[in-house]
Amino acid sequence: MAESIRVFENSLKDYLINVQTDSYNTHGKIEQKYNNLKVYMDPKKTSVPHFWVSVNISAVCYQIDPIEKIDGSMGSDERFVTMWACRPNINGELKKHWVYLTKSNELLNQQVQNEKKTEENMEISKAELKEAAESVTGSGVRHKLRAFEARLRKNRYGKVAQRARG
Repeated sequence: MAESIRVFENSLKDYLINVQTDSYNTHGKIEQKYNNLKVYMDPKKTSVPHFWVSVNISAVCYQIDPIEKIDGSMGSDERFVTMWACRPNINGELKKHWVYLTKSNELLNQQVQNEKKTEENMEISKAELKEAAESVTGSGVRHKLRAFEARLRKNRYGKVAQRARG
């Protein structure tokens, strides 16, 4: 389950309480009803921009751009959640948060790929060092080592670097 979004939870909870409070002082009863309200997004499940609202044992999934119910049921509270999500400021913030979540997931995937690439580079450099050790100890010929060093500099820095002769 994805992590809940506290800002949206508070906003939806306040909206539900204000809409359903009447003149008979039912504010306290309604407030207790929404104590464990959760609002969260899970981009790993589907790529469609959506958000989940769960209260007690009920959970509903709504699509963000045209506000439509995708999955689940909450009973009579669904119409209030739809009215809350259709408000322009809330809908815009939901869209922004969805973009933020998907971009952060892409960045995490890129970091994992970069770590894999660095592991591959380390394996290549180990192979190059082994080859260099063989060229020095195997025949004792110095020109093989110079050729290896030049090739190593070319691979790492992208240019042919001359070794300073002393």
